[in-house]
Order: sequence, then structure tokens, then C-alpha cells
Amino acid sequence: MTPLPRLVLCVALAATASTTLFAQDGTSHFKLARAILKESSENSQVMQFQDELCHNYGGRLTGSLAYNRAADWAVEQFREMGLEARLDQWGEWKVGWDREQWMGRMVSPSQLELQVATPAWTGGTRGIARGTLVIMPRGQAECDVLAQRASEGEQLWIYGAVPRGEKGDPVRGLLDHKNVHGIVQSATSTGWNSKSYKNQIRVFGNRNGGLVPYESRQQWAQAVVRDDQSKQIEQAMAGKDPVVIEFELRNRYRRGPVALNNVIADIVGSEFPNEYVIICAHLDSWHQATGATDNGTGTCSTLEAARLLSSIGFKPRRTVRFMLWSGEEQGLLGSRGFVVKNRLSMHKVSAVFNHDSGTNWAHQLTVAESHADVFRTAIAPILELMKPPQKDHVGDIFKINARKILKPAGGGSDHASFGAVGIPAFSWRLKGHVPYGRGWHSQWDTYSIVEPEFQRHNAAVFAIIAANIANQDKILSRVGVDRAKPGRRGRVNAQLVLETWLGIEIDESSIKTIAAGSMAAKAKLMTGDRIISIDGTEVKTTQEMLAAMREAASENEEVAVTVMRNDQKVVLKLRP
Repeated sequence: MTPLPRLVLCVALAATASTTLFAQDGTSHFKLARAILKESSENSQVMQFQDELCHNYGGRLTGSLAYNRAADWAVEQFREMGLEARLDQWGEWKVGWDREQWMGRMVSPSQLELQVATPAWTGGTRGIARGTLVIMPRGQAECDVLAQRASEGEQLWIYGAVPRGEKGDPVRGLLDHKNVHGIVQSATSTGWNSKSYKNQIRVFGNRNGGLVPYESRQQWAQAVVRDDQSKQIEQAMAGKDPVVIEFELRNRYRRGPVALNNVIADIVGSEFPNEYVIICAHLDSWHQATGATDNGTGTCSTLEAARLLSSIGFKPRRTVRFMLWSGEEQGLLGSRGFVVKNRLSMHKVSAVFNHDSGTNWAHQLTVAESHADVFRTAIAPILELMKPPQKDHVGDIFKINARKILKPAGGGSDHASFGAVGIPAFSWRLKGHVPYGRGWHSQWDTYSIVEPEFQRHNAAVFAIIAANIANQDKILSRVGVDRAKPGRRGRVNAQLVLETWLGIEIDESSIKTIAAGSMAAKAKLMTGDRIISIDGTEVKTTQEMLAAMREAASENEEVAVTVMRNDQKVVLKLRP
């Protein structure tokens, strides 16, 4: 594909977007939308971003060299647009892991080229590893027989599902033998595949793989073979002749520490530079294919939304922040790490818009009733000026679904990290003909399944809505925005939710830090105050504090908080 010319923000173009054009009134909101749509129609770069991301960087496992190169590339793209962009570290791992070429074949009794994949943080082969394929042993006695064969110099591969036992498991002990290369299994036996898609291969990996010391890494290989080919292998194993296979699995570990970064880029606000509207997606992917729709589509719609707004010279009242996360696939690690690190400024985040739902087109948002009027105004230009990107669509091009209480999202994607602490956080509901599950984490998650027109549409929708929210007089209301309850990690989760809600850092029950402009600061709490009761309920732990705050805030506009200050009780009023 011939590269399209990259559009770079220029002074002349920015100068044409006057403050009058993009001032905050109904007419100018439509002018802004028209400018966005014109730029999108004439100069869209979203598929150029998609092409470069998928084909130049491929699978972007967190902690891998591919992820690091993709993050550097994203920073460069944002900077070319004129944005302030940087990497933002949220943690580190003990090892890095990278994949290169994978190859497999059955050599005898017949020849068969295999489509193969390997889970992350598993060992590779030293060149081409050929060996006899044997059935997974059961128990110590069968393992001893195979260990003896390996000790006599026979090269072996084991066929069957990976045992779930710990280090003492006899099969895992057998895998430590130098002449036992590893395990071969069918795609179905991993338990990761969808039954809806024939011959799909999904591979993941131990979510804690990066936390394992280099010396304790898994060194034996693990090959996952397409189901139809595994059946052919099984038929061959049922015969009289030995089955010989060979694999070359180029998986590489790197010694840590490995820095783990998100990407941040800002169009800085003219009036409220320290308040934010966030457009985001996760940049990382699993490693098998090129992460095209999970989540290259979200990454590239985020990049294109930034390019649209910067190209027309948009000057928002509050900062529009574009964020690309790492560690999403291992449990929302990058977004949660950002929230934890910046918990004292979460009250300055107006809204978070997250795209992690594939290549279809944005059709709906679910919001709190307190947000409904704002969002209906925000989408008015979409309803009037845009056409559905799907020709057979009947009905409104975009809908607002208002609920009295906006519940925190589950752990499916990065907006949940913000929703858990009471930030209005939204995931775009998409509509279209592309089945998300077919490509999801499989060998088919490639550039070819991305719908260009849907991607172009999405970036424009995201830019129009986020621009309007950024230009509101106030940040979005927290009324009707629920917060997560303490989970299995109880104390840690409760403390994070409480700290972000009040804008404090707390040690046991004593306040260590208070953020300027936070709820605690407005109520005139002070560092050193020890919280002893909330709305008349005695509290000693952060779980008890959060539970009491949740109950009191659901019934009252003001919540009475009693603290001990210099050995005296002081009652203060919080306005949640």
C-alpha cells in the first residue's frame, strides 16, 4: 500500500479556527461538527494508522519490544499533530517476552504443514526441534517410562492438555528433561476457543508471566495446533508407525526490570487546563495475530479523533486527553495503575470515553440521567449532519440511553478502572455486521477484518461528542454515578475508591494528604484529621468508611463526617 501523506498541524490552518467559530453556543457546536466532518471526509488517516500499527508492529504484548516500539510510534504520531505527548510509566515486570517465527509440521508417517501458535511466557525451541510424539502420560509410572526413553537420547514431544499440577506434578517434572521439548495440544483442549468458529485458535498466557523471575521462567515449549490438524495427528497416532513432528518456536525472554508505559497526549485546555475529558483505548494486544480489532481499532480511532481536532485548530476550554493503555489484557493494569497514581486528581476528570469493542460503528451511549441533557445536546450535530455508515440501518444514527444510576462497568475494559472510583466512564456501544468473537484473540484478528467506513465514522463521532463535553461550563455531574464496592481485595479497593472520591490519601483512618479543589478540601478537612464517624456511623477501617459514605450519599446531599482534630471532635459537611 502506498502511504498516504501525513497531515501535520500548521499555523495557517490553526489560525482559521477562530475562537468565535468554536465558542460555546449551539450554533458554533454545529460549526465545529461540520469542520470535523469535512476533515474526516477529505483527509481521513484512520486506516493509514491501522495499516502502520498492524503491519509494522503486529501483536503488542505488554512488556514486549513490539509494544514498546508501537508506544514510541504513537507518541510520535501525536507529536506530529502538535499535541503534548509522552510515555507514562505505571509499573515494571521482572521479564520481557517476545515472539518471532512459529513453524510446525508432521514429518511421518505422512507430511502435514501445521498452523501453530504458542501462549505468551512459554519457552521456545533451540532451532528446529524434531521428536517422536507420545500420548500424555498418566501418573508417575508412565512418566518414568518416558523419562527413561529421553535419558537414552530419544527426542520427545508430549500430546495432550497441559496438566494443572504444580511443580510436584510428574508431567511437569518430565518436561524439565532436556530431551523433552514440550507439549502439543489441540486448540479446543486449551479451553480458550469459541465453538462458534471452526478451526479458530486462541492463545493467551499466564497473566502473571511477567512477574516470574527470569530464573524461574517456563523453558519448555507449548504448541497449540488447529483442531482439524490435531484430528489428523490423532488419527496418525492411532496407527502402528511412530508419529514424528518438528516445531520451530522462536520465543524469547528478556531479563528485567521491564518498564511498563501508557501513552498520554493532550490538547491543552484554554480555561481549565487541569480538568480533563479522556478519549482512550488499549494499545496492547495478545501476541498471536496483529491485534487489529483488539484493540487496534480503538487505538486508531483515538489517534484519528486527536488528528481531527488538532487539524481544525480546536481550542477546548478544558484539556482533551488521549490515552493508550498497556496491560489491559492482563487485567486493566495500565489504566488502574494510572488511576492509583493520580487518585488525588480524579475529581478533575469530567468524562472517560473508551473504545474497545471492535470494528463496528458507534451507535449508543449509556449515561446517568444527570448527564442526559448534556449528551443530547452533544449528539445533535450527529443526528442532523451524519448518515449511518451501514446502508440498511433504520432509525436514529445515535442514541442516548439514560439511567437513574450509572453502575460501575465490569472488568471488561479500561473505562472500568475509572468507573470503579466514581468517574463518569463510558464504553461506546457499537452496531454492525462484523462478529467481534471471530477475530477476538484469534489468528484472524488482522487488518483484513477492519471496516474502513466504520472506523472513519467512529473517530468523527468521538471527536464531536468529546469536544462538546470539554467545552461545557462544568465537568459532568457525579449525581447518579455509582462507585464500586470493595471486592476480594477488600481493603485495597475500598481505600482507592474512598481516596479518589474524597480527594485524599489516608493511612488507616488518618488523612495524610488533601488535594486542592477536592471534596475534602471544600469541606475543610485537614491533614492529620482522624475520621471516626460518617453520618453517625462509627468507622474504623476504609471498608467501613466507604460503606457508610455510599449509604449516606445515596440519601443526602450533605454527609456529616466527624473527625478527631487535636484531641477534639469536629463535625464537617461533605457534599458528594
